[in-house]
Amino acid sequence: MAIAKRAKKAVVHAKATPVAAARRKRRRLPYYNQSTNFTCGAASLLMAMRGLDKEIPFDRVHELQVWREANTVYMGAGHPGSSPYGIALAAWRRGFHAEIWVSHKGAILLDYQKKPDWRKAGKLVQDSDAANVRDLGMPIEKRSWDVADLAAACAEGAVPIVLVSTKAFHGDNTPHWVVFADSDATQVYINDPWISRNKGQTAKSQTGRAASHAAFMNMAKYGPRGERAVVLIRGPQI
Repeated sequence: MAIAKRAKKAVVHAKATPVAAARRKRRRLPYYNQSTNFTCGAASLLMAMRGLDKEIPFDRVHELQVWREANTVYMGAGHPGSSPYGIALAAWRRGFHAEIWVSHKGAILLDYQKKPDWRKAGKLVQDSDAANVRDLGMPIEKRSWDVADLAAACAEGAVPIVLVSTKAFHGDNTPHWVVFADSDATQVYINDPWISRNKGQTAKSQTGRAASHAAFMNMAKYGPRGERAVVLIRGPQI
């Protein structure tokens, strides 16, 4: 009788396992191709917000509005990209909550700006944005993290936006924001808003693009200090 009961339990377990596996489908987020070479942060936030709320506008006007709110005033030689603090504030204005993880305190990517006056202006804006983030009750945490931490945040409903270098996916080496869509035991899946068409990339190839855990952690840092930054987008505000 005991053997029969164990056998029955085994059958039940065998039937339940495929069902459980079927429930764990890879999360797929909507894709948005950035329309300029400096709006990766804005495009990534659009994807994150749209993944949480299908009513979020998903167009170039909204992309540029977000960029205008989130940029660092100066960065490199061209138009500036977005800071984690600016991204968090833009998310908050649209009804979402954000949490920021950084590897270093204060303004990020200042080494990327070579002109002293521009660097000072960028730092001023980032410091002000960071203060506003804190005043709104959104946490800024100096910490280390790995794929497991991002996976845990995803399991709680967050959508991580991650600072990376473009070197692995595009060949050059500039700071860039991407969306961490999901992961499994061996791979991470990234929505990369930039499409290198000269490399044969398409919107399809840049949606849920796979990278090993090690490759992702290697690309998810920038500059001589190995700066890392993550903005976790959650919604709605509480």
